Amino acid sequence: MSWLSKIFKHNNGAVQVQYGTEGKVISVNVKQNDWKLLVKGNKKYFSQKAISLLAAAEILRKIPTIPQLNYYEVDTPDGILGRDLNGFYTIAVLKTANLKIEYNLNKTNTVESKSLMDFGNMIANQSTAALLKSSGHYAKLVLMMECGQCGYKSPIETEAGEMVRQCYCCGTTNKTNRAVINVFTQKGLVQI
Repeated sequence: MSWLSKIFKHNNGAVQVQYGTEGKVISVNVKQNDWKLLVKGNKKYFSQKAISLLAAAEILRKIPTIPQLNYYEVDTPDGILGRDLNGFYTIAVLKTANLKIEYNLNKTNTVESKSLMDFGNMIANQSTAALLKSSGHYAKLVLMMECGQCGYKSPIETEAGEMVRQCYCCGTTNKTNRAVINVFTQKGLVQI
């Protein structure tokens, strides 16, 4: 049996995921929708809806470059995921469990995530999260969690300490942790 014939494909009409023989994600393809534009002063907000955080992450990942003062947000049943010049962001709490998953692939056990890494401009993301938090706004640092089961990198909200987050692709629960990040702002030290 050839390697290509061993690929598992799942397609729900809007999202197509290909897993290899080891259960690792090979590719994710998402149908692109039209963006709705809202202009507020000199800021442009582009928005659309998607069926899941997986679809939202892939739609946002496919945007090649984002100019300053442009914000892209995708609304899903599990929360709104956004992306700007600096990287991924959220405007309110994202669900971390019981997510709408296109196909649950063997999610019986909790696994350790393979990694937790940045996406985009990490210094700008940390500064923005700290400034928003110090001003009383909702702000979480979004990092990419590599699933210990399927290898997909989900953009998740993070906090200092141990965290449990569900993979956007296969649905497996991942344990991970992050250290406290101290950011110095004009208002003083802010921990994010």
